[in-house]
Amino acid sequence: MAHYGYNAIRQRQKRRESRKKFFASSWSWFRKKGWKIFLVVAVLSVAVWQGWFFIRKFNPMGWRTLKTVSITGNHILTWEEILQTAGLETGMPMSEIHADSVRNNLLSLPFLHDAQVDVGFFWKVSINIEETTPLMQVYENGEWNAYSERGQQLPALASARFEYPVATIQKKRDVKALAHFLQKLRQSDALLYKEVSQVSVDEKRHAVEVFFRNVRFKVLFPLDSVSASSFSHYRLLVDGLSTEMNQLKLLDMRFEGFAYAHPSNHEVK
Repeated sequence: MAHYGYNAIRQRQKRRESRKKFFASSWSWFRKKGWKIFLVVAVLSVAVWQGWFFIRKFNPMGWRTLKTVSITGNHILTWEEILQTAGLETGMPMSEIHADSVRNNLLSLPFLHDAQVDVGFFWKVSINIEETTPLMQVYENGEWNAYSERGQQLPALASARFEYPVATIQKKRDVKALAHFLQKLRQSDALLYKEVSQVSVDEKRHAVEVFFRNVRFKVLFPLDSVSASSFSHYRLLVDGLSTEMNQLKLLDMRFEGFAYAHPSNHEVK
């Protein structure tokens, strides 16, 4: 037992001496070369951390500025009016330019019907303008006022009452309703639009009441759901039954595919 204990003690001493030599050797190597490697690793770690922080914060949009604005389609509006309303100026960061915001700003112009805005990746903004045109006229406060497709008032035109349909406005919301109807009509049948003499809103029937220049009766179209087929249907009736149509007082076309004729001697309630 004593001999076994002696060997165990010697082995423990050898292991202790081996650990001391290992630490001494490691410390000696670190003092000579290891600190350099540690320093390089530390510098690289800091650089990687700082680089990752910069990448997360880096916004390439902030390095780009507006240099060119391309505007097409404008005949009435000037460049200055468009740029000022759009909120654009050369030198501003491209990151601050958003196509939807620019378009919404432009739509505040009464002479503008629509606008397409394309923000380029580098330094250019392209704007395609669709200007509005007079669609109808309203006699208000002793003068004629022209209104656009969007139901916005335009500068008064001296000859407006001879060129555009006359709209009778009873309530403010009638303006946009009639503008929507006439725009749909002009897009579907430009010749039929030119034949319109007067338009108004019939709230009781929930309809648009129209008088055409070439017929003696009035026509009712749906107020909200008018379609191109309604105008085509009316055109077929007028062109195909001209003699019979002269005997009418009212033609009700509010319902798709149907036309209700009221003779001139019949009082419509």
